[in-house]
Amino acid sequence: MLLSRSLVALACAAALAAPVTAASTASAADPLQTGAAFSPTPRSEPLYGTQAPDVDPELQRHRVEAHDGTSLYVETWLPAAKDGRTPPAKVPTVLVMTPYVSQGVEEYPANEAGGTPGLIEYLNARGYAVAQHHVRGTGESGGCLEQTAADQIEDGARVVEYLGRDAPWSNGSVGMYGVSYDAETQISVAGFGDKAKTKYLKAIIPAASVGAQYDWNFMDGVPYAGQAMLGNVSYLTVSAAPGQELAPQHYPEKLLCQPEVMASGADVLGSKTAYWQEREYRPGAPDVTAATLYVHGLRDFNVQPITVAGWFDRLPATTPHKGLFGVWNHALPFRHPTVEPEWVRDDWMPMVTAWYDRYLKGLPTGVEDWPEVQVQASDGQWREEPEFPSTGGPVGHLGLGPEGSLGAQSVDGSTSYTESLTEAEGSAVFETAPVDAPLHLTGMPVLDLWLTTDRPDGHVSARIDVLGPDGEVLTHEGATGAQNMHSTFGFRSLQHLEPMPEGYFVQEDVVLPPTGTPIRVPVRFQPTDLVVPKGGQLRVTVAGAIDNFTRTPQPSGTFSTITLLHDCEHTSALRFLLPNPTMPLLDVRETDERPGQPLLAATGDTSLADGAGLATAPVCGKAPERLPGFGAART
Repeated sequence: MLLSRSLVALACAAALAAPVTAASTASAADPLQTGAAFSPTPRSEPLYGTQAPDVDPELQRHRVEAHDGTSLYVETWLPAAKDGRTPPAKVPTVLVMTPYVSQGVEEYPANEAGGTPGLIEYLNARGYAVAQHHVRGTGESGGCLEQTAADQIEDGARVVEYLGRDAPWSNGSVGMYGVSYDAETQISVAGFGDKAKTKYLKAIIPAASVGAQYDWNFMDGVPYAGQAMLGNVSYLTVSAAPGQELAPQHYPEKLLCQPEVMASGADVLGSKTAYWQEREYRPGAPDVTAATLYVHGLRDFNVQPITVAGWFDRLPATTPHKGLFGVWNHALPFRHPTVEPEWVRDDWMPMVTAWYDRYLKGLPTGVEDWPEVQVQASDGQWREEPEFPSTGGPVGHLGLGPEGSLGAQSVDGSTSYTESLTEAEGSAVFETAPVDAPLHLTGMPVLDLWLTTDRPDGHVSARIDVLGPDGEVLTHEGATGAQNMHSTFGFRSLQHLEPMPEGYFVQEDVVLPPTGTPIRVPVRFQPTDLVVPKGGQLRVTVAGAIDNFTRTPQPSGTFSTITLLHDCEHTSALRFLLPNPTMPLLDVRETDERPGQPLLAATGDTSLADGAGLATAPVCGKAPERLPGFGAART
């Protein structure tokens, strides 16, 4: 998302080289998919060829003038006649708004090794124009790259207006598509773009988007060590350094906004400063009118899934929207070879086509009847949910107890550790006994802590691990490092404990916590969907800095002694949602289910997976508590 292609590769390599804890050699087995069959039904057929921009450059290479006079470059690939079939004179346009291309370079080319088609050829064949807009400060566009702030959003609205109103081939409908940065351009333009211009934007498909630039650099007041500076330096390299193929012109003006960007990257206080507020996209979610197919991998090492909270779940009911959340990394559902390659969705491009057919062409494809949300658990099974990360399902809890117990019904005492630079130097670990039946955590778990600190600062890091019956962390096939573990994590600064009423971090200034006094500290985890198998265990680790993830939390530097309270007056507990037992399981088209092979139609078992009552039993006589971010219960 916030890295150039080369720097993403370097970040991946670093993550893969990171040390990991001992892990089970037996990955979660690819299950026999069961449940209601899901099969999208697009209407557009592959009838046409592609007319590249160099065939008619005066028509297909265009410059839009920004509000400040900046020249914005757009180039478009059009459907072309093929085998005697001529495309319509007026067609919808799918826009990719990206910083990652130069003239004539496709952002989403074919992947022959992976057997996936190129976006342009695929959509042209089905009667769609495909445009690529180089965001300001990159490629052939002028100006200064500003990391998706107000100017870039206004640019996007103007490009949408051109493609929807003025382009000679336009039928008046524009869609957007893309992953990472190319997804945040979608949600920012759809939410904040001038409505007079974005009225032509009818459908978006954002995948692996941030909900805010803050989330890529911090989590709930805790900076990711070196992250903001890494991202800003990488984009300085992409957009301004002479000789970079993605920035062939306008070198001087591309440097104009860098002082602000670099200074903000050096700020490690963790507060939501004005710089980060300007790059917060969730307030725009209620104003999105474009039909939204929203996608995110629950093993995304780059754009953490926390960004889903507060954007997807705040889209208005009047805006058609569906969600797809599964076990893959920073990738599309049909391109994730490094995490469970057998679980790749073969129905992804049919889903894309059906979505655009319905909302850009007005064809009946039945997308309205799709599940509101499709969620894939860590064991591979897909199911339907009404929303995410809230699911409306029952609440579960596991109380922290003495001697590292997790899930006791009666608790007492406390556990202390010192905030240190590594987990090994200071941590507290809590584990359940082996469960008698599967235990299923979904949505965004919260470690609801009561604690004291001896200094007016501190960072709390926490990790949830699923252990197999052999006592080792379960892993995914094809993945290494952080991506392979059946785990999730979260951080919270003790100087940033203000509530988050809209589901995302908003605190603008530090507030010193009291010392020696019990305070309540909710630590949110990255949204997830984890299944503890029968005989397995759940482990919670609390520390100043946890190991084995591609985001390293920066310690506060105070080396505070943190005392976790877990008695009946101060009940510290892991609180989470269970899957909604009224929602059906789904059988989807994956790589081992090729076209022509019927999908299963069994209903499947949707009974409550609460660890044989472990997660729903009272703790100190208290039933599980539904936290505000968990949403209303649904039946």
